[in-house]
Amino acid sequence: MESEEGGGGHDSSERWLVSYADFITLLFALFVLMYAMSMQSTEHVNRAWTAMATGLGIRPHKGGSRPEMGETARGGSAMSELARRSLTDLRQDLAKAMSRYKNSGVTMQLTDRGLVVSLSAARFFKSGDAEIAPSQLPVLDAVAKQLNGRVNPFEVDGFTDSVPIHDGHYRDNWELSAARAASVLRYLLAHTWLPADQLALAGYGPNHPVAENATEAGRSLNRRVEIVVRPLATQ
Repeated sequence: MESEEGGGGHDSSERWLVSYADFITLLFALFVLMYAMSMQSTEHVNRAWTAMATGLGIRPHKGGSRPEMGETARGGSAMSELARRSLTDLRQDLAKAMSRYKNSGVTMQLTDRGLVVSLSAARFFKSGDAEIAPSQLPVLDAVAKQLNGRVNPFEVDGFTDSVPIHDGHYRDNWELSAARAASVLRYLLAHTWLPADQLALAGYGPNHPVAENATEAGRSLNRRVEIVVRPLATQ
């Protein structure tokens, strides 16, 4: 009897091997998945990333009415290398698409906020107006085509210069900047498959200028609508 009990204790002491083997198997599967993702296209990587986050119960960043400009992701974490590579690839695709249009009025910059696609208001809108110029619709179509199908959160932000407006259509630059951003946002919703909860809207008026308002050249740079492609959030 004592011999049998001793044998049972020996078997029990090795049960940790089962858990260890399970852990090694899961770790191997994770490395295989990461390798497979690295060999896929940017779009496939984005979709796989979102699927993994959803499976782990992580909620993606949702749209809102006033995002914070300094925020890089929900929780404020720095952009991951995978997210930066994805946005860099998108920037290259957009640059290639814009090369077909002379003076497209579109510029791009990769920042901590994400990929900022800036639409010059001087080309996309008439003075004091929020209706997109018909001549620029093919350009905006080309931008929308590159953004379509992506799972990133987006911000559409409107900006003006510091010169007060005096027409009766908009009370001030705040309303004008928000109206222009709304026009671009609604165009994206109408011409892509992007769901509404991936998009956020903000109108900043004359705030956050990118150039001096003392010259016409500077004011022209400040009048813009930015489509910000945010990095995929993990928390």
